[in-house]
Amino acid sequence: MWPEVFGRIAPVEIDLGAGDGVYAEARARSEPGRNFVAVERLLGRATKIAKKAIRGGLGNLKVLRLESSYFIRNLCAVGTLDAVTLRYPDPWPKRRHHGNRILNSKFAGELAQAVWIGGLLKLTTDDSEYFQWACGEVDQCRAWKVEPGWTGREEPTSEFEEQFKKEGRSVYRRAWVRI
Repeated sequence: MWPEVFGRIAPVEIDLGAGDGVYAEARARSEPGRNFVAVERLLGRATKIAKKAIRGGLGNLKVLRLESSYFIRNLCAVGTLDAVTLRYPDPWPKRRHHGNRILNSKFAGELAQAVWIGGLLKLTTDDSEYFQWACGEVDQCRAWKVEPGWTGREEPTSEFEEQFKKEGRSVYRRAWVRI
């Protein structure tokens, strides 16, 4: 699947809910030996990412305008991903809306199907309550175990993250390795 998309064999990382694509673009630029797919539901954002990839000559960055969960559930081949990144997913803070949160135990299981053994699931958020909740959800899926060596600090930041730093807000990160 991925060799046909990218025209080469290389590890594939998915950025779910890629937003304006700053993260995916920076990773694709700094890691030319890896392939990146930015999955974004909103047309304007997906178009913006695609333009960045074209202008930057980033053949290792592709964009899908699609719901993240639909992509993982229905279109992503089993065991083909090296990593999945979720950065600042909507925390849906009201309790009655928690069913809308993407990183629940069911989705963690679906992600485990798509990621090969040894691959990563990476989460970054500024919402403490969501972070604790999401960690509990992923921990229910026995296909994942916490990767204590990953801090996420070496990865590119976004405009959001830079603003959070200026405001003194905390950022919470965790990665799990597929076992």
